[in-house]
Formats: sequence, C-alpha cells, structure tokens
Amino acid sequence: MTSLTVKLPGSLDKKLRNAAKKRGEKISTLARRALEKEVAGEAPDFAKLAERYRGMFSGPRDLSTREGYGS
Repeated sequence: MTSLTVKLPGSLDKKLRNAAKKRGEKISTLARRALEKEVAGEAPDFAKLAERYRGMFSGPRDLSTREGYGS
C-alpha cells in the first residue's frame, strides 16, 4: 500500500475523527472508503437526500389514482 499525505482544515479533521470514533474504525479506513466513493463517481441517493422532506406534501402518493387523471 502507498501513503498519501493530505492537508485538511481543522473542521474537516474534527468531523473525520468523530465519524471514525463513532463507527469504531480507523481514520485511514474511513478516508479510504470516502475517497473510493468519490473516484467511483457514485451518484447521490435521491431517496436518502429527500428523506427529510417525506410527509411534507399532501396529495395522493400515486397520481394515477386521482380521478380524471390521464383522460
């Protein structure tokens, strides 16, 4: 394995250390996984991003059930 030195702002360093501690894993493991996700180009999960807005809007869950829809 090769080494990489990265300079982080203090706030990001703190977040990284806290996340690693919560998950019970090494900082390097967490950083590797985050870098792997970034270079893999994974698209963000829309359902996860929109989760906080669930239930804020009223109306039928499926517009095809509304009377007169599609006619």
